[in-house]
Amino acid sequence: MRIAIVTSSYPLAEIDGAAAAGLFVRDFAHELAKNNHEIHIITQDKGEGCSYSPKGVTVHCFKWPGKGRPLSSLNPWNPFDAFAGFRFLKSGTRELLSLHERSPVDHVLAMWAVPGGIISGALRKEHNVPYSVWCLGSDIWTYGKLPMLRAVVSNVLQGSTNRYADGLMLKHDAEEISNRPIEFLPSSRAVFRDGLAPLGTDRQSPRFQFVGRYDRVKGVDVLLQAFRRYIDKGGSGTLHMIGGGAMDQEVRELHKGLNLTERVEISGYADGDEVRARVRSADCLLIPSRNESIPLVFSDALQLGTPVIASDVGDMGDLLRQTPAGIVVQPEDVDGLAQALRAFEQTGPELYAAEVNSLAGTFDITQTAKRFLSDIGAAS
Repeated sequence: MRIAIVTSSYPLAEIDGAAAAGLFVRDFAHELAKNNHEIHIITQDKGEGCSYSPKGVTVHCFKWPGKGRPLSSLNPWNPFDAFAGFRFLKSGTRELLSLHERSPVDHVLAMWAVPGGIISGALRKEHNVPYSVWCLGSDIWTYGKLPMLRAVVSNVLQGSTNRYADGLMLKHDAEEISNRPIEFLPSSRAVFRDGLAPLGTDRQSPRFQFVGRYDRVKGVDVLLQAFRRYIDKGGSGTLHMIGGGAMDQEVRELHKGLNLTERVEISGYADGDEVRARVRSADCLLIPSRNESIPLVFSDALQLGTPVIASDVGDMGDLLRQTPAGIVVQPEDVDGLAQALRAFEQTGPELYAAEVNSLAGTFDITQTAKRFLSDIGAAS
């Protein structure tokens, strides 16, 4: 089957530490290709060309004014941003129609409802090609809440053959917008433990790890304040942080201001191998987000055998209560997070090992790809 994936999230380099959800799209496309299907990616040129295509996947890039700017940062009330968004949709639609006219596409997967679903809907209107939609979060929780775009999101979902959400809460909210059933289909990356050398063997003190954007929504300020309090209460662990973003400078200033330089190491973005090695060698991954669905690093950690301390936002709290592969804390609760760090130090990661392995099975990308192919009638 010839499948096109329309997405605004795709890494255009083999090593792209800032790609976030794009790494999941890349790995999912590769899994589909491994099942002997022809996979084409329609995505925007981020200003550095479009030369990277993994084995079995062909990437088609289109130009737009925003270049490397994330679509989620566009303000629809700003005329310049609105124009950039319009050009994105027009150029993406032209690229998808051109691909289909050169050699017909059998099915389109829109990742995500906006903008991918809008572009996929245009091909369906012109050539009656079916499409599926996979909701990520911002398409429902941001665009779906704007009066001028809510109807667009609803129409996109109603016109699709299959509808998915990568979180249980997101599933519920997408169903409310579309008045259609939505299936839970978790997003995850291809994560392998083999060949990853641990970064150290000293287990006298716990090693905590953070991976994500240095952004208020990710709770990095809460994390640093909680770690200071954890140390003040006798905690002996260390923290390593991988990421970057709008709060990069603020995070580094807070790091110094709280006198954490000896116990907390702050790094920039890293490639996939380093992230996996860091998460695997850590005793615990920390996700102190203020708002989240199920971040990819959550499933990465589980598949690498690492317990998690996570905020009770999105679906993480429910998942960890059902299968206690870590500790749940309330968002923005500095004292609560500090207490969780201390509690983890006292018990160690071994307490959570069985539950970590159990919950990891939910996020097997090979099974996710097979389920999608079965849904569109392309199972091998």
